[in-house]
Amino acid sequence: CVWLGAGHPCGSLPWPAMKPQSQRRAAFDIGSGATKLVVAEVVGSHVTTVLFGEERPVPFAIEWKKSADGRLSDAIQAQGLAVLRALLEVCRQHGVEITACRAVATEVFRKAANGGDFLQAVQSQLGLAVEVVSQEVEAELGFRTAVALQDAPPQDIVCWDSGGASFQITSLDPAGGSLRSWVGALGSGNTTAMLVEGVQGHAFAERATPNPVSATEAESLIAKLRSELLPVPDWLRGASVTAIGGPNSMFCVANEALHSRSYTVSEARRALVSVLDLPDAEMAAKPFCQGELKEPPGLIVPKVCLLVAVMEHAAMAAVHFCPSIGSCQGLLISDERYSTSS
Repeated sequence: CVWLGAGHPCGSLPWPAMKPQSQRRAAFDIGSGATKLVVAEVVGSHVTTVLFGEERPVPFAIEWKKSADGRLSDAIQAQGLAVLRALLEVCRQHGVEITACRAVATEVFRKAANGGDFLQAVQSQLGLAVEVVSQEVEAELGFRTAVALQDAPPQDIVCWDSGGASFQITSLDPAGGSLRSWVGALGSGNTTAMLVEGVQGHAFAERATPNPVSATEAESLIAKLRSELLPVPDWLRGASVTAIGGPNSMFCVANEALHSRSYTVSEARRALVSVLDLPDAEMAAKPFCQGELKEPPGLIVPKVCLLVAVMEHAAMAAVHFCPSIGSCQGLLISDERYSTSS
């Protein structure tokens, strides 16, 4: 290597910009209804190659709502640890050390009396540090995921992320470029509890499934859900929304019921009609209940009722389903989290 010096004709030329190096990362999204993992190659702020992506149902929110003391049972904690242990082995098989793993936990771990204790056990037993994020941070990670998966410019995206115990709808504020969100503490788990207890009048801990659900019960649930929702901001009312979620999301249920990734509220209601008055055995034969990692049929009607309730409340023009593994893609491109030691 020869130094040319400042006096040389080429000595004042700038050094060529260094290309960002590819980094292999793992992102865990420990949600209220499922634990998700994506292992990928990341260059700069782009996920270039996904090596592994999967969500595994772990019904934390369901078990929390069934408990008399607001705690996560020993059984669901053991299941959660077993799933994370297996997924960390997947990381190791792909050459990702624990120092390149990041994990976030969401709503149920903010509210369960022993949610923090479970996450401490994850760190002490498995070595995985978990960040409990606020709904605002959930919204940000969901929006980053939608941006990572879409070709549209960020300013055109309105992102809807919904899980086991909460949802977030987020967009960029054109006035200042910051994120703005409309959120709710409703997801598939607590909506199912609302149906069983508040509409059907049963003890959730003693009722294995709400099925079959009548049209009258579904309408009563939708009304209860809408009564829990906040006023809709102007930027959301009448919007077309990008919904992110995995194979167990309410967005995917509607997609499989309607055979379309895009649907209006009237079409979402058509999906709802198709799942009413069905016992578990008949519901289990539907496409959205097929597969080893699918959630039980008792969650289907509550999911579609929540979808309809939010769409109607916000007078949404349409929902466009964009398959994702939770908010893992958004976490993977969050350089600020990977720049510090786990």
